[in-house]
Amino acid sequence: MTSVYSARALDTDAPCAIKLLRDDWDDPDTGIKLLQREARAGLGVRHPQLVRVTHAHVTAPPYFLVMDLLPGEALRRRLRRDFRLPLSEAVWIIRQIAEALAALHTAGFLHGDIKPDNVRLIDDGAAVLIDLGFAHRPGENAAFLRAGYVLGTANYLAPEQCDPLPTEDLSSDLFSLGVMFFEMLTGRLPYPAGSLRQTFRRHRCDPPADIRRSVANLPASLVALIERLLAHRADERPRAAVVVQQLIKLEIAVLTRRRSA
Repeated sequence: MTSVYSARALDTDAPCAIKLLRDDWDDPDTGIKLLQREARAGLGVRHPQLVRVTHAHVTAPPYFLVMDLLPGEALRRRLRRDFRLPLSEAVWIIRQIAEALAALHTAGFLHGDIKPDNVRLIDDGAAVLIDLGFAHRPGENAAFLRAGYVLGTANYLAPEQCDPLPTEDLSSDLFSLGVMFFEMLTGRLPYPAGSLRQTFRRHRCDPPADIRRSVANLPASLVALIERLLAHRADERPRAAVVVQQLIKLEIAVLTRRRSA
């Protein structure tokens, strides 16, 4: 739908990224609406772990956003290279992304596409949640979903988003966070990969894999947290702010265990 370019600001010479709606996109009205919603979320929510949108031109062509150009690499690239991450680093990254989600959710927005491709690992160790292209308020996607759009990435969608009559709420992001957390620790997804139809059926009907079969000696509190994030029922998943507090406790416990060892 968009092309992203690296650029420099004329007034400060600071590096930035420009996200431009493509002229050849076959549904420009939908593209414009999504870019406008991205601008609303990006300009309206500020957090150190969330990509910063600095300017939006979304009411007339050319339609584009300007945002910070972040150094480092995508979490997806890191996982392709290292397969899975050490426990302490995975908890550190997930906690930062949960903080960004808590800020979005407090402002009334879903991110809508939590996955390793949308996490930027900065050179100083920080993690930043990027790509607000699917950010929206609960209920705003109803018309798109009725029209048959799949908004998000299938392997990370919550069960309620995979129903024939899909629904969603803020907890849908938490399921996606749980999938990503599972993947960071194990190097694989909690559900087998397959076609879109197979993936939707598995997310709706099947239990996720038991993470303890892939990684030994995980703290019981971490296993319990991942199980809650991957709960089939949306009302059984914890809120983002609660996840942040639990992850802080886990960080402390993991560091203490490492020092003792």
